[in-house]
Amino acid sequence: MQPISTPEPYGCQRPSEDYTRVEVNGSILNQRTLSMLAHAQELYGGELELTGNAITQGSFSNAVSASFGTHQGGGAVDLSVMKRDTYTVVWEDIDPLLHALRSAGFAAWLREYGELYPDSPIHIHAIAIGDQELSPAAQEQLTGIAGYFRGYSGLPISENSTPTPDRYGGPILCQWMIDLGYQDLR
Repeated sequence: MQPISTPEPYGCQRPSEDYTRVEVNGSILNQRTLSMLAHAQELYGGELELTGNAITQGSFSNAVSASFGTHQGGGAVDLSVMKRDTYTVVWEDIDPLLHALRSAGFAAWLREYGELYPDSPIHIHAIAIGDQELSPAAQEQLTGIAGYFRGYSGLPISENSTPTPDRYGGPILCQWMIDLGYQDLR
């Protein structure tokens, strides 16, 4: 079945294919992911620095076991949702920031306090759609049984359980994503 083209959502922009490694705020990303974050920053326009100090975990890392292997390849990034140098969550920015990240080409979700393990920090977890260097776990967060394109949270599920619905409205689908073979799987 041929995917159906729909009107392009605001902010859709095909990302670059530059996979050069860069270091930002102590984290390694590829240039494609950093460029997508810069585009999301423009769409968001808020105080969190998506291409700077908001980055708390990058790609090509296995430092956090609660990341389920999603950061082992490219295209994965965790972002703080707290004002710089404080522990104050910018709650009013969460929805517009998630929308900007999704429009820029990320599957993105807020991970609440304690959602991943007791006392886990609140942050946004994002996976760059179409990144050629995604880990298998990151790809699962896009199209797997609990994936973004199925309308879920991307969190792994245990046997005999059901995926957690996406609290933020489901996927944004841009034409470049359709061209890469992605589709709304809900």
